[in-house]
Amino acid sequence: MRVRDLLEDDVMGVSLRTNGQHEQLSTPISGCAQSELMDPTPYLQRGELMLTTGMALHFEDHRTWEAYVERLASVPISALAFSIGRVHGAVPDGLITACDQHGIPLLELPEDLPLLQFSRHIWQELAAQRYEIVRAGWELADDCTRLATHGVPIVSVLERIAEEIDANVALMDPGDFILASAGPSVRSGAPSTALALPGGSGARFTLRIRGGAEGQLLQPLLGPVAAVLAMQLSYTLASSSPLHSAAGAHLVQAALDDATPPDSLLALAERAGFDPGAPWQLLAVACEPSASTANARLIAWRLQVHLESRFGVVCFFEQPEQTVFLLQHPSDEGRIVDSVSATIDPAHVGVVFAENLAFEELPLALRMAVRQSFVAGVRRLPALDIASIVHSLPSSGLRSLSRRVLAPLEEADPSGTLTETLRSFLRHSGTVRAIGDELFIHRNTLAYRVRRIETLLGVDLQDGETRATLLLALHVMAP
Repeated sequence: MRVRDLLEDDVMGVSLRTNGQHEQLSTPISGCAQSELMDPTPYLQRGELMLTTGMALHFEDHRTWEAYVERLASVPISALAFSIGRVHGAVPDGLITACDQHGIPLLELPEDLPLLQFSRHIWQELAAQRYEIVRAGWELADDCTRLATHGVPIVSVLERIAEEIDANVALMDPGDFILASAGPSVRSGAPSTALALPGGSGARFTLRIRGGAEGQLLQPLLGPVAAVLAMQLSYTLASSSPLHSAAGAHLVQAALDDATPPDSLLALAERAGFDPGAPWQLLAVACEPSASTANARLIAWRLQVHLESRFGVVCFFEQPEQTVFLLQHPSDEGRIVDSVSATIDPAHVGVVFAENLAFEELPLALRMAVRQSFVAGVRRLPALDIASIVHSLPSSGLRSLSRRVLAPLEEADPSGTLTETLRSFLRHSGTVRAIGDELFIHRNTLAYRVRRIETLLGVDLQDGETRATLLLALHVMAP
């Protein structure tokens, strides 16, 4: 309810005595209070309309009127309603001048209008308005629930909220990072309202609202939808079950399975909304092992929201140790690494990425990505590794030959000590200190084992081709 609404009500017969500007008459009314005190400000709340008969207002000096109105403007009140006929036969000129100077609309109430009736009218209108706001709030929550259950990006839910209140709406995570925002842009430094989403006693997500109509009752309007968002966030971040985009999960799982026929993989890619012939982008995100599930999901979800704003197709697959994203159709020329840098702090997060992959390269690249051990920072996925070569050679003959090559070590040392020493030797390219640190052995012990391995296998471990062959055989025989 606004001051203008009272002037447009023919039943009340209220008239305006000041030169009210548009913004003054559009001021929302938060309540109604009556006072005959010289200084009623301790009992007034911001936005209230004040009623008075002027019982204690008998001034001749204009400075006294100005001081009285200045106190009211400091609250500030939405308007001053002056009832004539009981004490004053007309609205005092000094009061009119002072209200004009301080921008307070001055309303004249007719003599036959009881103050109780006028006050009751305002409260009834405010109650009806609040009921409509609450009803609109539940309808908004219903719309947003429907959107969320259809799996749309969170920004689509925020767009619906922004449309309802005609304001800029941003979802802020506990670190005060903007996960997503929607609505009209506003000037920097514009006043904002923060609405905490329901949750536990710890750090919470908030909705930040900037712009919109002044005096909007945001709590009753956005309370229900805030609860919907909080429930969705709670499920997303605290669920003990893995969370995936369904189509993305099917595609990633099939790509990681050696037995998936190419035609089936192609059909799954198309079903997930991808264009197999277009370039693919791949991103794997892992938190340090000590991170909680909720924190890891928050980081992955923050990145997901950002990626959804920059790529036409985004699918993700959550694993116990990492989350894998498949992307296509970027909306700009920016690189994946730019999205990562703008979204997360890589000090405690490990990210590997690959860009412009062909569909045929996707399975091998995915397997490489999920094999990556945690290393903090952002790094490009290697173009190829030896494990990928092994996976691309599904041959029982190759496995049989690899077993034959390594058999002398297993026969001479069933405990596997020599095999593990060979694996470490090849992994560290023969570097004595690195091998000794890993196996906790002296350099003389290492030298003895290397000589014995060379004797049993009949090879020279200083030969590069021999090293490559043995490394391939170990990968083939790895479980």
